[in-house]
Amino acid sequence: MNYRALSIITFALFLGACSTKPTGPIIPTPSSVDAITKWETSGRVGIRTPDDAVSGNFNWQKDSKTFDLSIIGPFGQGATKLNQKENGLVTLAYEDKIMTGDDPAELLQDELGWSFPVKQVTYWIRGLASPNSPAQITKEMTSETISKIEQDGWVITYSNFTKIDSLSLPQKMQVSNPPFRVNLIINEWTVQ
Repeated sequence: MNYRALSIITFALFLGACSTKPTGPIIPTPSSVDAITKWETSGRVGIRTPDDAVSGNFNWQKDSKTFDLSIIGPFGQGATKLNQKENGLVTLAYEDKIMTGDDPAELLQDELGWSFPVKQVTYWIRGLASPNSPAQITKEMTSETISKIEQDGWVITYSNFTKIDSLSLPQKMQVSNPPFRVNLIINEWTVQ
């Protein structure tokens, strides 16, 4: 095969690769943060309790009826998984134990001693106050960006946001109610 024929074949393959289209439906980004019906986020987490300090990576998938939260310690050790099925059953799995219940916050408190208001955090992680109780919201003076939410005895502070299309979502936040504190650094958001 001569040089000219090889160049034409290479060029045709290059053009073919450039013209591929993604497969499957393209789901538009919601018009506002409170319109998000399904999301997945991942990043780093640090949890401090009166008796312990835990750090690792997290992945959290949430839709209107279910969620799946995984926290994996450094080097893949010490996995804790919390999920809720469509029927409302909540499962907590850690250290070869599997516990079930109907309230994720109660399971975490009873089994691990972690005070973590899971239902409220599903709003706070998106930069929203939970609609189920009164909240005090503080915004930055130069913009409409939320810097703090105080709700149900917890203080949620936001130190950085990221843009996902037209949406502004938290990238770095702290959820605290001494002696409990959770720090999140969110590396990735997928929203619908």
